[in-house]
Amino acid sequence: VFSREATVDLTEIERAFLKQLTSEPWISTPLFDHELVARLVELGLIDAIPQTSGETEYRITAEGRMALSG
Repeated sequence: VFSREATVDLTEIERAFLKQLTSEPWISTPLFDHELVARLVELGLIDAIPQTSGETEYRITAEGRMALSG
């Protein structure tokens, strides 16, 4: 069985963002460019949770933790 996580090639920015999320979720600032992490959301490595304030909360998923360890 070949898992999707094994095929993920993360950029330095993506890896740094995932590492940051391992300790706590992060709420975006109003000017944050969400396109920077869109691929991580599409791959299921992080969850993007819209807030009523219009900001987005990002949380690492189990798949994201596996991608970091791989």
